[in-house]
Amino acid sequence: MFRTVFVVLVLAAGWGFALQSPLYAACLYLWIAYFRPESWAWSDIFSTLNLSYIAGIYLVFRTFLSGTRLRLDWRSGLLLLFLGHSLLSASLGLHADASFGYWQDFAKMIVVSILLTNIIQTPADLRLVMIVIALSLGFEAAKQGWAQLVLDPGGRNDNGVPFLGDNNLVAVGMAMLVPLVAALAATSTGIYKRAFQFLNIGVIYRALSTYSRGGFLSIGAVSAIWFWRSPRKARTLVAVVVAAALILPVMPQQFWDRMSTITVDTEQYDDSQQSRLHFWQVAIAMANDRPLIGVGHRGYERAYNQYDWTEGKFMTNRAVHSAWFGVLAELGYPGLLLFIAIVFGSLRSCRRVRKAAE
Repeated sequence: MFRTVFVVLVLAAGWGFALQSPLYAACLYLWIAYFRPESWAWSDIFSTLNLSYIAGIYLVFRTFLSGTRLRLDWRSGLLLLFLGHSLLSASLGLHADASFGYWQDFAKMIVVSILLTNIIQTPADLRLVMIVIALSLGFEAAKQGWAQLVLDPGGRNDNGVPFLGDNNLVAVGMAMLVPLVAALAATSTGIYKRAFQFLNIGVIYRALSTYSRGGFLSIGAVSAIWFWRSPRKARTLVAVVVAAALILPVMPQQFWDRMSTITVDTEQYDDSQQSRLHFWQVAIAMANDRPLIGVGHRGYERAYNQYDWTEGKFMTNRAVHSAWFGVLAELGYPGLLLFIAIVFGSLRSCRRVRKAAE
């Protein structure tokens, strides 16, 4: 009952703000998309309302009615080309009906992404959007993280997150959220700074408690880059050490035994590691068989059995476990080239922003 009341109150306030501007409409949409109230609340009423679709349609109309001028540059052009190529792949893929359904969700994300680049016009706008994303995705995660750290330290948390997926995707998603929350903490003062720091500890522990080796490596990579990029390395080192001292000692031997299998020694590979190498080889086989359009947008799992020469050694209908090999298998070599160009352009833009801020 409490969860239902909470969602109703947030939706009422969100729609009240959304009527005022496209920015607030975008924040409402992002909260629904990241938080997924229909899955969090213990009531079926929200799942029947299709909240995300309604909020998304309203965002598009509110943006155009506000007179916001859409600016399209080469980065937006690459996204639209990638979207067009994925549509071609979905239409001509091995499982067109399923691929097209997934493509529709992907198209919504691309449209909203382009709208956000035009709606967000000031640093304050960007900060508001970052806060909405951080709280929407991190609220429940941090709550679970802190609850487990206090009540069941070292325990494993295999709960999925509707927006992310299974434990591996949750771990990597939480690792991606950490720098966002850290940036909000670094640019806040007083109680808000402490609140974001508290949130981040819960998010980090939520990632580690999945026992995902990819999540463990992701947290390590985030910490290393944070230290490398920080102009105040002593303060950053203290923050990393404090977080590690709070979290790592409670992890049991079972956790460290699993992390110890992260190795380049082929004699120590476990089935999970061997399977990933096989999945990537299958992805290459798919791309070589259908080099221009791949097996279809989000078609890897459905096409896996057809290309698996081990005849089910690693079970059936498996995921690729790699964005790079996934794009290669599902969209072919042109799709991979577009994906690389998008990533390169994003890194280039981030570098320019970082230099401008120095």
